[in-house]
Amino acid sequence: MQNFTTIPSSETLTNSLAPLLNNDKSALSNSSGTVFPTTELQVGMKCWRTDQQKLYLLTNASPATWILLADLSSGSTSVAAAIAAQSASDATALGGQLPSYYTDITARLGFTPLNKAGDTATGLQYQVRAAGAFQYWGLTAANYLSVGQSSTGDAYVKNAYPSKSLILGAGNTDHVVINAAGAVGAGGANFGAAGQVLTSAGSAAPPGWQTPPEEFASGTRLLFQQTAAPTGWTKDTTHNDKALRVVNGAVSSGGTVAFTSAFISQAVSGTVGSTTLVESQIPSHTHTHRGYVSVKGGSAWPNSGGGGGATISTSGLTTTATGGGGSHNHSFAANSINLAVQYVDVIIATKN
Repeated sequence: MQNFTTIPSSETLTNSLAPLLNNDKSALSNSSGTVFPTTELQVGMKCWRTDQQKLYLLTNASPATWILLADLSSGSTSVAAAIAAQSASDATALGGQLPSYYTDITARLGFTPLNKAGDTATGLQYQVRAAGAFQYWGLTAANYLSVGQSSTGDAYVKNAYPSKSLILGAGNTDHVVINAAGAVGAGGANFGAAGQVLTSAGSAAPPGWQTPPEEFASGTRLLFQQTAAPTGWTKDTTHNDKALRVVNGAVSSGGTVAFTSAFISQAVSGTVGSTTLVESQIPSHTHTHRGYVSVKGGSAWPNSGGGGGATISTSGLTTTATGGGGSHNHSFAANSINLAVQYVDVIIATKN
């Protein structure tokens, strides 16, 4: 530690020589130790804190004010001189920014009010100088968060603290929350209730949260080409193996034959109904008649004047009737008719 001896003005030169030499020798040394000195303080003296690996400068003796001059606790070099000696190329840098020529630190956070690489930001921009990092980002003139064209990746807003939530927006009104598990949620009155959707109110008014109407009223019945009813619907199991019929009146159901029993390959056979033919329905035809003539009380003679053989003329003769005049049937048979049509199964479901 430094050891200063105060020399009063009344002291003789002879008696002051030894203390003066001792003070000069002490002034050339730096104070060091695990605590700051509290006596014989002189503005400008330095103290090396061996417990902190930090160098401090005394800027005020009463009360004692020590400021950090250099921090070597992490093994890094002191940057005080480099910061103070910024070059002309870094003249726009704000206080505390590392100049570009200081290259022994691979990633540095800086600030600049200038537009970089085509950015439209007019406010303060943050700059990270590191390979693959975002080089420029900031606020645009419209107060949008901007990532510069020179950035080499996407921007992320990430909650890295395991027990806290990251809140975007005013915490007591409307905000987006990223919790410690990384899940994103929303809060505030203007985020609506569960199940609501944001609905446009037109160009003259802001959108609002509305509960969407039901797409189908309760009790609505529809066909679905699936085995189970959708969520919110109940499958109707009273109808099975039936065909569909379209009507323009009241709906109902009926019939006795199941769909799969009716629409299969069917054999064709049967009998034609009986019919009794009348005279006008039979084909036109003749009958051959052969017989003799008996003349009662007289005789028959040849007509020699007629020439040729003898001729007998008769009229009104009929043959003996036969047959019962009944009807008859005709049987018929044909190949089978294939009615095994293609089909698609559907279910009927009712909206809950």
